[in-house]
Amino acid sequence: MVASYLLAVLGGNASPSAADLKKILSAVGAEADQANLDKFLSEMDGKDVNEVLEAGQAKLASVPSGGGGGG
Repeated sequence: MVASYLLAVLGGNASPSAADLKKILSAVGAEADQANLDKFLSEMDGKDVNEVLEAGQAKLASVPSGGGGGG
């Protein structure tokens, strides 16, 4: 669902609708649950996708991801 939203935005649609996302998903044989789709779109309503991505990257930067070298 998120990927279809990003594809729509990259394609020039600044505010994709549920129908837009369903069309993209159906092109690859996928379906989205309507309730989840509606929730996702309501949470993205009025937000700039670039700002959402930047906020997500900032959150991920604070997640510890150190690895222990084995061997």
